[in-house]
Amino acid sequence: MKEETPRYLKIKRLLLQEIKKKVANSPILSERELASQYDVSRMTVRKAVDELVDEGILYRNGNKGTFVATRSMMKKNTAMDIILAKDTSYTMIYFNIKHIPEIAPILGIQEEDAILRIVRVNHIGAKVLSVEEIYYVRSLISDEEINNLKILLDLNLYVERGSITQKFIPTIVPLQYANQMKIAPNTPIIVVESLIRSLEGIPLIYVKAYNNPNENIIEIVY
Repeated sequence: MKEETPRYLKIKRLLLQEIKKKVANSPILSERELASQYDVSRMTVRKAVDELVDEGILYRNGNKGTFVATRSMMKKNTAMDIILAKDTSYTMIYFNIKHIPEIAPILGIQEEDAILRIVRVNHIGAKVLSVEEIYYVRSLISDEEINNLKILLDLNLYVERGSITQKFIPTIVPLQYANQMKIAPNTPIIVVESLIRSLEGIPLIYVKAYNNPNENIIEIVY
């Protein structure tokens, strides 16, 4: 399933096109000017610029403005690209609401609080990229959202309104996911654990992504 690209990502791509035409240390327009140019809110522009700064493509210099960085400052995290990818499809293989004591502390809730657990397989055509376990705080999700999985499973929407932190953990692929990814049992893989929080810092979603080492190589460049 494909979702409409969030507006801030569209602005980010437009900014990237503009940045390509500029030399290092060139200033870009202010957030107010960019918001006027692209006819969007300053918050949307700020989200796009923040990501470009975080990736080392732009940098801020106090009150002087925002500037184009040199290539040596650029950062890359393909694990973020994977979890927020818009060009992949998915197949949902599990959906349930229950108590999950080992996940509750991660989400900052009590063991007896309900958690929505969804497991999906991400793929491009026949290539299986990863298997994701996605955990939501049930009390923070409306019945309408549960009935609209296209929106619920668009993690971009949550990251756009908050923040995401990630951990990278080497492990052995679980047997049931080895079958899904068509790789041998006991194959070493990297699990990317992502915690998505609201702007206020409240945990909203916890994701465990089991990445197919044959199809989904994780690259982090700083």
